Amino acid sequence: MSVPLSSQANLLRETRTLSKIERREYLVGVLTATFLVVVLVFTALANRGQRAAEPGVLTLTATFNRSDGVHVGSPVRIAGLNVGTVTASALDAEQHAVLTFSLTQAVALPDDTAAVIETDGIFGSKYIELRPGGTEDMLKSGAHMSYTQDAVIIEDLVALIVQRAKDARKTPAKATTEQNP
Repeated sequence: MSVPLSSQANLLRETRTLSKIERREYLVGVLTATFLVVVLVFTALANRGQRAAEPGVLTLTATFNRSDGVHVGSPVRIAGLNVGTVTASALDAEQHAVLTFSLTQAVALPDDTAAVIETDGIFGSKYIELRPGGTEDMLKSGAHMSYTQDAVIIEDLVALIVQRAKDARKTPAKATTEQNP
């Protein structure tokens, strides 16, 4: 039950041909995967880099005790309209959150403008709301805002409401015992 020699040679040639095709497909797959990884790495690095200040862009910083929910890319709004984005966040020496944001629209802001961390709805995302003040001196690019208001934490608010409800239940009971000696 031996296979003729010519059939063995043909089988060997087909095996070599298949292995060449497989090698070519493997090489194409490796090159494609490498190319995709390089593109993703360059995209990630490009998005992390800080952009140079553009003319007409106002860059401001503000310090908050808590900046829960605000991240790089969060919107900055005035009167509910998007005017910029948060471009950086860091901790200072006293462990406070320092947020840097850029306003892409030309907006004149008094130097007593307040930066407030707000929430879109009850469980929405956080953003910075700028509330202009009333002085005649205007903020310049690179200025630090003095007036800030931290984020309201829903869990803390619910705990406060529950505590006040418990206190209110106890108060009428004390009042009735004091009235009936």
